[in-house]
Amino acid sequence: MEKPVVMGMRFIMAACCLCFWAADGTAQARSISPLPEDFDIRQLRGNNGTTYYILATGTDSGPLWGTGVYTDDSSLGKAAMHAGVLGPGEQGVVKVTVLPGQESYQGSSAHGVTSDSYGSYSGSFSVGADDGGNNPPLPDPVSLEAFRGNWGAVYLFDVTGDGEAGSVWGTNVYTDDSRLAAAAVHAGVLAWGQRGTVRVTLVPGQSSYVGCVANRVESNSYGEYDGSYAVSDVAGVTPLLGYPGSPGNPLPDPGNLTAFRGRDGAAVYFSVTGTIEGSLWGTGVYTDDSDLSAAAVHSGVLLPGRSGTVKVTILPGQSGYTGSTAHNVTSNSYGSFPGSYSVAAPDGQTGTIPVLTSPSGASAAPGMAFSYTIQATNSPWLFNATGLPAGLSVDAPTGIISGIPELSGTFMVQLLAQNNDGVGAATLRLQFGVADCLFHWVETSFPTIFYPAVQTGYAAGYTYRYYTGLNIILAAYTDDHLYVYAPDILGDRIEDLGPLSYWVGMAGCY
Repeated sequence: MEKPVVMGMRFIMAACCLCFWAADGTAQARSISPLPEDFDIRQLRGNNGTTYYILATGTDSGPLWGTGVYTDDSSLGKAAMHAGVLGPGEQGVVKVTVLPGQESYQGSSAHGVTSDSYGSYSGSFSVGADDGGNNPPLPDPVSLEAFRGNWGAVYLFDVTGDGEAGSVWGTNVYTDDSRLAAAAVHAGVLAWGQRGTVRVTLVPGQSSYVGCVANRVESNSYGEYDGSYAVSDVAGVTPLLGYPGSPGNPLPDPGNLTAFRGRDGAAVYFSVTGTIEGSLWGTGVYTDDSDLSAAAVHSGVLLPGRSGTVKVTILPGQSGYTGSTAHNVTSNSYGSFPGSYSVAAPDGQTGTIPVLTSPSGASAAPGMAFSYTIQATNSPWLFNATGLPAGLSVDAPTGIISGIPELSGTFMVQLLAQNNDGVGAATLRLQFGVADCLFHWVETSFPTIFYPAVQTGYAAGYTYRYYTGLNIILAAYTDDHLYVYAPDILGDRIEDLGPLSYWVGMAGCY
């Protein structure tokens, strides 16, 4: 990619400015979702002094012990009302600070709620008004079933990668009963035995899950299931795996191709080890019950005992098949048969399976309407997008992704387009407010350089801010690097400040 060029004031004058939020950050969108309302605060016991953001509804019912500091088995909704943070029936996010157990808790009446007194107890919390903060990482939940239903929500978990931690179903998007430690390895987020923080996006249940082998972990295929999740690194930029059967992620040798019968014209990729043994009918075009490993050698694509990826094109049945001897493999002749295939070296083509053609990236501001249309060749009749943040959804018949994003961050979304011959996939990189959060951090950290604070604009693949104080442009580009243009300081050149992910990590703008 050529180094991007910013043409000073001409660049600014041509830009179409879009406001994210106030430059002081007061309306900044969260990157991490508040914990659900039924979350048990006792799970946080021991994390004294740490604050968490939890959804609650003000109520005057339920158990409550203490004043200001409450036992951690108290009703959060009642505590929030007692503390004057929420009114009766009012739902909102509250800030919970985990505290050590107290020797005693004093009851009182406040805001129409009466709390009880209690003696010594081993865990406590205080509750305050929401200040827009993010939740810290949570312990490994093993699976995500307990979080089901909060679609688009994003959480951080501390996990140690373990490909043998338990069963995993799916690729890129996993059933929510899949073991997170194994899914993180399968997805390439953690190595075996590596401890780190992962970001999980909750995904609605899917009609099917396709398994594959990746990073020495085998995931399983499954049918319809009620809940799912996607996993990435904390910055949300882990590359997605290719769809199983695609050029970048071949399926294991199926033996023969009878399961693919009827998908005429589809090109599917398999990982095969060539053999001179096995049943085989035809030459060039083989009956679909022929052994693929033998057909790969007979057709000259693989040597015996050599492993590699082959491209299989599904074909309609033929009226007859002629046998022959080639590459030390003898195939048989046969009459009419209802299904066929050919085998060739991989060339990246997928035949009649849809190919995604829509842009690979999009961005917008949290709190502003967003729309994106999935486009693909070969007349797909069904679309999907997995890994969307809260506030966005996809219309399956049209492929339109729309809504108002509720979270900031980078999201690697898997786009799917399906026709009768197969499923095509691609990665959509969505960015909501990441650059703006970074700009705010820069302004706060270097106030004598980047001033005055201004609104964010877009132009030609850049997300930028122009600071008139010292005539400086700070811009994030679609190549995921951060650039600065400061002609009065650096001369007439663009300075590459390095990967955006590094600066995002420095700023804490996940």
